[in-house]
Amino acid sequence: MSYSAGDRVESCTGDPDLPDGSLGTVVVVYDDYGDGIDVDVDVDVDVGDGRPPRNVLACGLEPAPDVDRS
Repeated sequence: MSYSAGDRVESCTGDPDLPDGSLGTVVVVYDDYGDGIDVDVDVDVDVGDGRPPRNVLACGLEPAPDVDRS
């Protein structure tokens, strides 16, 4: 799966620091697969902690389900 800036994604990393099912928005996709993808995770943005985007490998992401956020 390839991603572009602005795509909505869901984590599936198995990493306790970024629980599976965490939703976010792709900010940057690096050219080298090993450099990963920067993702603004909703929970970080919602609490306003100023945390920078998290870097995740593409294999730890999947397209986010369509969610009505209204």
